[in-house]
Amino acid sequence: MASLDLRSLSELLAAHTPTISELGRGQWLGVVELMMMRLTDECGSLSAESWATCSLALTYALEAAVASGSIDETESIIRRLNLSAALLQRIPSNSVVDILNPNHLIDLLFQELQMSVEEARERAIHWRALGIVQIRLLRTVKNLVSPALSLARVASREEVDGRLKAWEEVVPLLP
Repeated sequence: MASLDLRSLSELLAAHTPTISELGRGQWLGVVELMMMRLTDECGSLSAESWATCSLALTYALEAAVASGSIDETESIIRRLNLSAALLQRIPSNSVVDILNPNHLIDLLFQELQMSVEEARERAIHWRALGIVQIRLLRTVKNLVSPALSLARVASREEVDGRLKAWEEVVPLLP
């Protein structure tokens, strides 16, 4: 798979090939990394049709990585948010393509967040006194919200900015 170009790799993965059981945990993580690298490198030259295929391929690769135990769902969303934030600094958003749709991605963030902005603010004040489990949770929240803030700045849409405005003040306080 490493020798395939982005188009061939995307077409293969969009067709759900290989099946989840055909690759191991580390291999699926490698596929995700390869897909993300190729998308970042070649994003400026992709057609609208190619973006649709690449988005489906990335979704399948991330789902397979989760199903194989390589990463969990939260890590999958963090990776998707970070990739999209990087892509949208170079190309325009597109509401039809999931990985280029800031509103869709912000919705994913809010579905995955395990605490409100108020809870995060309260815990962040004294995070050094918290147990390791709580510190890791705060770190996960920061890892989810940080790329979403980048997405909101790139998208510069009021509805996106409004949902994230309170987080802009809290994220710097998180571990």
